[in-house]
Amino acid sequence: MNVLPETLGRKLKLFQAADPLKHWWSVGEMRFCAKCEHLFTGHDIRITLDADEQVHFHCPTLKCDGQWEDWQYPNLHL
Repeated sequence: MNVLPETLGRKLKLFQAADPLKHWWSVGEMRFCAKCEHLFTGHDIRITLDADEQVHFHCPTLKCDGQWEDWQYPNLHL
């Protein structure tokens, strides 16, 4: 798999087009992965392109296979 060249604008547009469950206003937004229980921002999400040129999004936590359905809005109490 190849890693896509990323600019913040391109990454945001990819998120907005690909995430069926949540809206993305910026790549700086936080999400919580229910699989690995880690908090991260859109900056951290890994994006790859497979041999068929399909775009894939990966949880930034090593060995976590979390996807859009696992990434929740964090429950932050300020």
